[in-house]
Amino acid sequence: LVHALDPKLSDLFMHLTDACTAVICCRVSPLQKAQVTRLVRSGGGVLPPRICLGIGDGANDVGMIREAHIGVGISGFEGRQAVLASDFATA
Repeated sequence: LVHALDPKLSDLFMHLTDACTAVICCRVSPLQKAQVTRLVRSGGGVLPPRICLGIGDGANDVGMIREAHIGVGISGFEGRQAVLASDFATA
């Protein structure tokens, strides 16, 4: 993912995401989640902007939830930070 977010390669990453119905990132840092959401949301300068939904259950998802057009926080074991940062919440 570090390489896909590199400005030199982000065009290729965006073309790959264009062929996908959804982009799901797991086992990445909170910053990388937010960066991927920002890149896909903006279209990366090579594609039209996309509508993004960010779903998370903890503080590590707050950046992604805030970058997305629509943020969903899931209340659970990891506290309420995702819920407080979201547009919609579920228990």
